[in-house]
Amino acid sequence: MTTKRGRYSQEFKLEAIKLVEDQGRKIPEVANSLG
Repeated sequence: MTTKRGRYSQEFKLEAIKLVEDQGRKIPEVANSLG
């Protein structure tokens, strides 16, 4: 059985990048908080 990966909007991706760059958070931390 395969798992279908979700697609994320450009806005969602940009917000995730902002959390890493502006707040100095680590990528795994942001990934876990966003789900």
